[in-house]
Amino acid sequence: MLSLYREFSGNDVVKTILSFEETEFLFVVADTPKKSVSDDPYAEDKTHIQLMSLPGVALKLMPEGELITGDVDVRYPQLFQTVAGKTLWDPREVAELEPFRVLHARGSHHSHERSKEHYVDIWEILPDVDDTDMEQLLARIDVPVELDSTFGPLVLDRCTNTFEGRAEELGVDISIWYEGEELLLAESTNLKRKFKAPLTVINKVLSAEFLDEAQRFAAAQALRAANRWRHDVALSECNSVPAPELTTNDVYAKLTPVAVEVPQRGNLSVEFDDGYLFGGHPVTVKVRRNGKPASLELDA
Repeated sequence: MLSLYREFSGNDVVKTILSFEETEFLFVVADTPKKSVSDDPYAEDKTHIQLMSLPGVALKLMPEGELITGDVDVRYPQLFQTVAGKTLWDPREVAELEPFRVLHARGSHHSHERSKEHYVDIWEILPDVDDTDMEQLLARIDVPVELDSTFGPLVLDRCTNTFEGRAEELGVDISIWYEGEELLLAESTNLKRKFKAPLTVINKVLSAEFLDEAQRFAAAQALRAANRWRHDVALSECNSVPAPELTTNDVYAKLTPVAVEVPQRGNLSVEFDDGYLFGGHPVTVKVRRNGKPASLELDA
């Protein structure tokens, strides 16, 4: 049994997790959590357990269950504890698991009737067992999945479910979000058809002119916020106010496009480095698939 279950046996989250029917299963995840500590000077002291999830790649219920691939959530308990202005995120033993390796556990299994999504909750990590089906699947998963674009290959990152690449001539990272449930493999014959829409956007819409239009839109939309931020900084640093007004051209000159994200449907996102105009906060322009800017997202 995982240590958090033993230490917090009276916790409502723990009791709920352990209330379901027990089963054993094999699973593969694309990523694992890490223990971390952050400064949180204004937070109250608090301790609680939260159910977190890992991106699952494959699942097999024991002893003779079918091999399930694609949309699998592997859930585990995590400790959140704030003491004296510091917050601890601690997944305990789950942090020791390795991605893209066949793992064996005791826990519970849940699935949705209306979708293909499966959930498993880890209660205990068990000794490794050999399983030919899972090992063969791992070998297939190990082959990189790529999409060809005019800017070069986009390679699937299974941790984030995105195809990632770079348009060097434009100076931006480019990515396509994969929103489906099917496990993507290099041997798949329908990849080009499945991602035809976002690839068309990248191949035919993404250009220096596209980025420039988004940058000018961002500069115009962010001008008022930039002057407000400039005034507030001057006040906080005891400088003379009102601070000199910025122009749209000033804001434009500060912004640098760094990434373009293309979902399978809906608006694109163009992310800009703010040149510390907003203290390092992200500046994002949502753009329609025809290349026309639609809105600005500014966390400042």
